[in-house]
Amino acid sequence: MIKEWIEIKAAGPRPEKDAATLALIEAGSPGVEEIEDKPSAVGTLVSYSLWEGELPAFTESDSPEAVLKAYLPQKDAGLVRRLDERLRSLGWRLATSDYKDRDWSHSWRASVKTVKVTCKGVSVIVKPTWKTVTKKKGDILIEIDPGMAFGTGGHATTRMCLKAVTTLLLGSERKRLLSGMLDVGTGTGLLAIAAKKLGVKMAVGTEIDHVAATVARKNARMNKAVVLMTLKPLEKIRGRFPLVAANILAGDLMRMSTDLSAKVADNGFLILSGILVHERETVKNAFKAHGFKEFKDYTSGEWAATIIKKALG
Repeated sequence: MIKEWIEIKAAGPRPEKDAATLALIEAGSPGVEEIEDKPSAVGTLVSYSLWEGELPAFTESDSPEAVLKAYLPQKDAGLVRRLDERLRSLGWRLATSDYKDRDWSHSWRASVKTVKVTCKGVSVIVKPTWKTVTKKKGDILIEIDPGMAFGTGGHATTRMCLKAVTTLLLGSERKRLLSGMLDVGTGTGLLAIAAKKLGVKMAVGTEIDHVAATVARKNARMNKAVVLMTLKPLEKIRGRFPLVAANILAGDLMRMSTDLSAKVADNGFLILSGILVHERETVKNAFKAHGFKEFKDYTSGEWAATIIKKALG
């Protein structure tokens, strides 16, 4: 069945490429592709998917301007106008045209990769449901059907979070962290499922997006992981947790710093990701005001994640 799409071509300063990419996927594009900055060149670089949430390391051009191509699966003038305004705030511009295709929305699957994180001899392997892997003794295998949610682990922010969760739950503080983990903005449920597979007794995932929450529940059942997925706002979640993870944007992390801090038990750990390297210190300072101290930092390209520890009350 042929489906009508709106094709978006957006161009602007290369330093704002990731922010522009995020704007396009949040507007609803099932994929975003960087193309050469020539009108005749299309599809010359690897695409990535909305479901993966992946920002791959494209081959950088010497040009100070980047060009992105995306598709919106609906004709919504208001949506395009809001997208245009958001891109303009980044110094970007866009052009639109109608597009018809039979199966473009599924071609992203080829780019979704299996991710492996190893700590102390234990490997956590995250793979999409349609791929096969060879599992070795002791490996923890997690299958994720991304649906229309982020997080099969391929993007640097998710991968660093998974590494942080694995490191903490297999480290010297493991015993006292096993009582509970809260994953804020759980997406596909990956981090909460991983925590449960690593031995956490109670894992909770929060989401504000109904579609993502549905995907997360499905993934938890598929992995035989008992995870509570909830649409409740963070401040309505009861209790405190020795381990909390939040893989969202820096601005949201700082805006939510009070509520996030309140959910971390004394002497507990908070994993923060979705942060650009130049934003890391600002984010950490926002949480130091709530009694946190630095513990461990991760960096992957221009992205950063951090583990901070809450002081005793």
